[in-house]
Amino acid sequence: MSKVADKNSFKTASLIAAAVAGAFALGASPAAAAPAACAGPIKIGLTTALTGNLALLGIQARNGVEFAVDELNKAGGIAGQQIALTSEDTGASSTDALNAMNRIIEGKPLVIFGSMISPHVFVQTEPVSKSETPFLVGATNAKITSQGSKWLYRMHVHDGQLADLIPRYLVSTLGKKKPAILVVADDYGLGASKGIQETLEKLSIKPAAISSYAPSDKDMTAQLLELKDKGADSLILFGRPADVALVLKQMGDLGISLTTIGNASMVAQTTLNNLSAAEADGAYAIGGMIPQTAKDAKIIDWSARVMAKYKVPADNFTVGYYDTVYLLKSIIEKVGCDKAAIRDELAATKDWKGTFIPYTADKLGDLTHQLGIYRNKGKTPEFVGPISETGF
Repeated sequence: MSKVADKNSFKTASLIAAAVAGAFALGASPAAAAPAACAGPIKIGLTTALTGNLALLGIQARNGVEFAVDELNKAGGIAGQQIALTSEDTGASSTDALNAMNRIIEGKPLVIFGSMISPHVFVQTEPVSKSETPFLVGATNAKITSQGSKWLYRMHVHDGQLADLIPRYLVSTLGKKKPAILVVADDYGLGASKGIQETLEKLSIKPAAISSYAPSDKDMTAQLLELKDKGADSLILFGRPADVALVLKQMGDLGISLTTIGNASMVAQTTLNNLSAAEADGAYAIGGMIPQTAKDAKIIDWSARVMAKYKVPADNFTVGYYDTVYLLKSIIEKVGCDKAAIRDELAATKDWKGTFIPYTADKLGDLTHQLGIYRNKGKTPEFVGPISETGF
């Protein structure tokens, strides 16, 4: 063999050896090192309404997070560390919600959960983002994830989805042509009313009547008589469990029988507890997944254990917050306890299987795109079927 051949052979062998060594080095590089270690305990913060007129909703967030944390701690925690949950009560005030969040931030948690009360989350987003802490919320105002925060993610359906899907289902599937709209006069209800009207316009449907009531109102007779007088053939109702129960009860008292559809409050157990079978029967809802309709033995058992612990039936919010704690577990076990890495992994979430539905992050940070259609049979909600956000 010539010296040139020898040199070429040597050069080739050297290049191969260098490539192998390089590949080995890459496999052991810091970029592929073990995830950031988690110092115990892993601190999670939560702010939600535990007192005041929003407590019926707020405790569902607390129950979902706390129940999951207790389960995980009994099973050994996350990444070998126990979870320390700190909760702060926001009451019904946005000022109190901001103060509660500042107290949570002072504790330097790894992740923070906010509530489903949108005005509270709006005032909390800036300080949480400045703290560079992943922020997981159930807030229902569609604009929550449009604030420009790369730290905020929503695990629950929002009113933008509902305002589109509910009138579409009412008109296209149930065949109604003269719906009336009745909503609670707060950010949630009025925002939904605007979206519902926009969707009906796209469907070439003009509402028979558009009305609202104050959150503290106890008598909706005038609004109900108006929509009856204007010949409505159906009612789209958006509100909280307590006021939705009042509307349905007063419809019964006035002898107004209309196909009625709304948000998940229509089939929430806290609503049904305050209605007779006749008052509740036939009402439709589109919203997050509720465990009362489940046929799966594991979900039925889970619901029973939640009820036994809190004496409050689990609802769609309980499910969403519970699922998200387990989503965090899967993320932390993959990337460790680095806040930025957790945030980035949340953004990359795709088809992560929860209790009922898969979760996928869109470009805004919304994780939930599949909803449920429900109908009350007496006081028992039944699952009609799934419905997906347009484009998913």
